[in-house]
Amino acid sequence: MGINLKIASRFLKSNKAQTILIALGIALGVTVQIFLGLLIKNLNNDQINQIVGNTSQITINNKENSSKTFGNYDSIINNIKANHKQISEITGVLDTPGLITKGEASTSILVRGMDFGNGANIYDVQKDLVKGTMPEAKDQVVIGEGIAKKYDYKVGQKITFSEANMQKKTVVVSGIANFNVAQLNNSWVVTKLNYAQDLFNEQGKVNSIEMKLYNKDIFSADTIAKSIQGTLNSSLQVTNWKETNPSLLNALSGQSSSSMTIQVFIIISVAMSIAGVLAVSVMQKSKQIGILKAMGIKNSGAASIFIYQGGILGVIGSIVGGILGVGLFEVFSHAIKTPSGAPIVTGHIYVSYLIISIVIAIVVAILAAVFAASKSLKLDPMEVIRNN
Repeated sequence: MGINLKIASRFLKSNKAQTILIALGIALGVTVQIFLGLLIKNLNNDQINQIVGNTSQITINNKENSSKTFGNYDSIINNIKANHKQISEITGVLDTPGLITKGEASTSILVRGMDFGNGANIYDVQKDLVKGTMPEAKDQVVIGEGIAKKYDYKVGQKITFSEANMQKKTVVVSGIANFNVAQLNNSWVVTKLNYAQDLFNEQGKVNSIEMKLYNKDIFSADTIAKSIQGTLNSSLQVTNWKETNPSLLNALSGQSSSSMTIQVFIIISVAMSIAGVLAVSVMQKSKQIGILKAMGIKNSGAASIFIYQGGILGVIGSIVGGILGVGLFEVFSHAIKTPSGAPIVTGHIYVSYLIISIVIAIVVAILAAVFAASKSLKLDPMEVIRNN
């Protein structure tokens, strides 16, 4: 093994220009593969975070009427927490529609009661605050920026709105938030769950239970939702973001499929290049191989020389390509920005993907070298030496 590895190394050193070109070819292929892979993975995750990252990813509500309230939600939440560790955040929510009327202007609102302790990372109202504080008393609410601007509401002012049954309710603005979605800014009025339950006389009831998953489990939302459904009574249903966002799912699948297709063709082209060049190398080194065989080296030993060459080229090219791919992606993620100045993609480096890509490139290089090695098996040492 040692002598064959040394011979392989000497063969590579004997034609440095060819060796460098092959290694650069592998490095270029791996660079493009890793850059594209990291780009698509980050784009997919960014799209998910923008669309479903700060919303409920799994929701429980009444099967016949999603706005109908139900009780016993605490035991449901505790059961889900105990049996589904993929859930990062869970909260009961009480949604009640209302209408603000001021002069001739009117606005439909949605009063949302939620447990900020459990749901902070689903909606992160605290982070969205631009003025004031979170509700600390039963009559306090946080309103969207759009409502505040339309009616010139300030922190500390009272708001009177009508329920669907025309009952009047009065609350105090404790804070104003920018929810980063115009529709939410123009309609959301948020308060603590127990405050909303008291305000609308719905003690111990909610009309939905909303959940968020850890990022690594986000594509398992349908499987987890199905598992949760099996623990609930027949009057409740479980929906998930994959059901409600089929177009997003199709777009993500399309991006991933396109990226995978490109990467496969890159790997195939790298493999063909290595196989072709090493096959030529067999012919170039046929005299040396013939002499080695005449000296007693076995066919398997002669073949291993070219397999070692493929392995060495694969390791060097893959490592260099990995470094260049990550570097190119880092430059892209920092240099290319949106009109607002934010990066167009997050610059997260997926180490596991990086390692897998490098390992695959090395394996492909070795497999390509096997093709060249098979050529060396056919060499007859006496014929090679006789014909020079």
